[in-house]
Amino acid sequence: MYGWLKRGSWLALCHVLNFLDATLTLYATSRGVEEANPIMAWTLEVSPLFFVVVKFTVFGVAIDFLARKRPTYLVPVAALFGLVVAWHITFWTLL
Repeated sequence: MYGWLKRGSWLALCHVLNFLDATLTLYATSRGVEEANPIMAWTLEVSPLFFVVVKFTVFGVAIDFLARKRPTYLVPVAALFGLVVAWHITFWTLL
């Protein structure tokens, strides 16, 4: 039970950080910052809603797959997304 709870906690944290990344990306791009990922930049050009749907779908499928097959990988994924969110927050304070 503890292993599933621990895995579920990392999985939930990854999803929360992805949500924050999406929200802060939309905020930053609305202020003139360019999206660094060319694929996600294209989705933003289509529409912000398309960006969110693609981001949540692709990341959701990938992270759920990792949670089932390689749950230990959730820790570095969460750390990486934590750094991305921290990077966004620096833009937030500067914009």
